[in-house]
Amino acid sequence: MDLHKKITLLFAAIAVVVVGFFSWEDIQFHKLRINASRTGRVELLTEIIGNGLRSLMIEGRGRDFQKFLENLIAEDISAIRLFTQEGKILNSTVPGEIGRRVPDKSIPSENLLLKGFSLFNRDDADKRVFSKVVLIKNDRICQRCHGGTEHIRGVLDVEFATSDSDAKMSDAIGSVARSGLIMLFVLVGSVWLLARYLLKSPLDLLAASTRRDAEGALLEKIIAGRQDEIGRLAIQFRELRADIDRKMEEIANCRADRDSRMEKMASIGELAAAVAHEIKNPLAGISGALQVLAEDFPDDSPRKEISQEILQEIERLDKAVKDLLFFAVPPELHQIPVDMHAVIDKVSRLLRPLAATLEVTTTVTADAAVSALIDPEQMEIALMNIAHFSFQSLQKGGHLTIGAYDRQDTGSIEIIMADTGPGLSEEKVAEIFRPFFSTKHSGSGLSLAITSNIINRHNGTISVESRPGTGTAFHILIPKTR
Repeated sequence: MDLHKKITLLFAAIAVVVVGFFSWEDIQFHKLRINASRTGRVELLTEIIGNGLRSLMIEGRGRDFQKFLENLIAEDISAIRLFTQEGKILNSTVPGEIGRRVPDKSIPSENLLLKGFSLFNRDDADKRVFSKVVLIKNDRICQRCHGGTEHIRGVLDVEFATSDSDAKMSDAIGSVARSGLIMLFVLVGSVWLLARYLLKSPLDLLAASTRRDAEGALLEKIIAGRQDEIGRLAIQFRELRADIDRKMEEIANCRADRDSRMEKMASIGELAAAVAHEIKNPLAGISGALQVLAEDFPDDSPRKEISQEILQEIERLDKAVKDLLFFAVPPELHQIPVDMHAVIDKVSRLLRPLAATLEVTTTVTADAAVSALIDPEQMEIALMNIAHFSFQSLQKGGHLTIGAYDRQDTGSIEIIMADTGPGLSEEKVAEIFRPFFSTKHSGSGLSLAITSNIINRHNGTISVESRPGTGTAFHILIPKTR
């Protein structure tokens, strides 16, 4: 739903409650005013009748009371009657009622009789009436003719038809309802138009400005015509679009540079693989021939020592060629479910001779047996490369810890290899997996790049945590076998 519709509906709901409340208050005010007017008229007429009755009694013309009542009949007066406390009608403006008994519902209760008068609504057979009941007490004037044995001489009942007041009430309710509906319509319509002009139209222009062919003209139209929040938003949007364009251009340039570098790297990889193949075989031949020649040299001959040095250099060159081939043309993975404890135990055993030579120690820690789908040979190569990198920085008495842990929250196995070496700077950590990176003059500089490739090809991740003076820790995450 659009924002301006939400605002309109919300305002409409609030307006309905507010207008409804004040309309109800207005209706209640009209009810009170009409009821007060009706009550005042009834009480006034009742007082006139009571005074007239007393006057006639004083003058000794009590028989004229019936004619006096008949002269008071008006359009809204339904009936005037005088009846005894027991309900016998003595005088009435309704023909044929004199001498009869009034309905029980017309006789006020003892409570009301004690109060002296009552105003109440009553439903007759075919109409609603408003009745005023007044007790005619047997005071001294009345006692002259009727004696003093009774306290109450009769009950005066004046009935007014409520049709006129009901009609006025209906007219008042209708007028209030019409006014409320008109006010509600005007308010909601005004808010709808304002929301459309102040929100929907500029926001639609902003949305349309995302299309490049219309961006400039639409944004400038908003900025030129609005000095409020929408106008400032349009200015910020224009600046944002300009910044996005610059970033997109930079991304495109970076992507082009990356593609170019990848093409170059691919070409260099192919060239490196070809060169490595060309070098590998001659190196093997040179190494074999030199070993044969070295056998003819006496053990104390200087040529024997030189030959051994040449063989060591050939071996180093051969390892560099193998690393280059592994990096340029990685062998295919042969993944099988393997217990990672077996892998790190084997790596630990392979490291013992070198660790003994360097006078460093290694420790293996692990959780319960955890299995992963890996190529065990390539995973061993990756871990050995990390261990050799750590050994290069460890001094005599240093320590390397290798651990495998089950990370149930991520559904993976974490391998941690942490050393107690001098640590690395942030710059070296950022470059550590880059090809030909090395902290020593020896080595090809490809071992950690090869390790990163192996881990990535296993759908895993590798990261380094290191600071100068705190050692270095490699964290490897590999998905567990499902």
